[in-house]
Amino acid sequence: MSLSHADRAALTQMFETEPDLDRWRLRAHKVEEPESASDLALDDKVFPHMAISQLARMSLVLSGEHLRLALDAVHAKQLYPSSHFTVLRGALVGASQGVWILSPEGRGERRERGLTVLTELYKELDKYYGSLSGLSSDEQEKLGNQQKWLSGRRAEVKALRTSKADLILTDVIRQSAEVTFSRAGHRAAVQRLWREMSADAHVLGWSLFQRSTFGPADRRTGIGEGQAPGSPSHVAEAFLASYRTLKHGWSLFDRRCEQPAGI
Repeated sequence: MSLSHADRAALTQMFETEPDLDRWRLRAHKVEEPESASDLALDDKVFPHMAISQLARMSLVLSGEHLRLALDAVHAKQLYPSSHFTVLRGALVGASQGVWILSPEGRGERRERGLTVLTELYKELDKYYGSLSGLSSDEQEKLGNQQKWLSGRRAEVKALRTSKADLILTDVIRQSAEVTFSRAGHRAAVQRLWREMSADAHVLGWSLFQRSTFGPADRRTGIGEGQAPGSPSHVAEAFLASYRTLKHGWSLFDRRCEQPAGI
């Protein structure tokens, strides 16, 4: 299959991210803790059971993992009209969540955002525990202990929160785009991609219409045939938006982990 100039350029841009993606992959092999007296070291003190620095770092690490999977498929010369975008949606969520936690200059706001993510984590874990059934008596006892432990952790986090706001990913995506991209058009494109890829994640299909080409309509029925074979340009748009957000997230993480000069 011959590629257009735009598609070849899109492939080149994606392949040029590989050194960064591999560097971030290697960073995930060991825990990175913030330096003493750094922003994140002080942020972490609010709830040492689950450090805010590690919540942010996990978000960034998992985003990079999703991007590598998306690029592995491209290397294998496989383009997926919908499922490629479910992977890239995960990459965008992870990168944006990391940026969202790390970007505020005020410690109070960073802490509150980190605790908001942790509240959601604990809430979903509690739902998982509540869904388990058919366990042996020993397993039920262990589950009961885990649920009791989790209930205590949730109560501690709730007591530390300064608001009752839920984690709303649409707001996370928008606010992270605002601090990552200087151009209004780029920020709008990220929000559009977020909505579009949500259709892929929920298998609703309307996102395919946005990536399809349509032939002439049948004169008898008025119905035309659409094709969505998968395009490097479409994949690259979502891929590069996630990559640039992730790059900003790692930059923020490194800055927040650095001890102030003179200490």
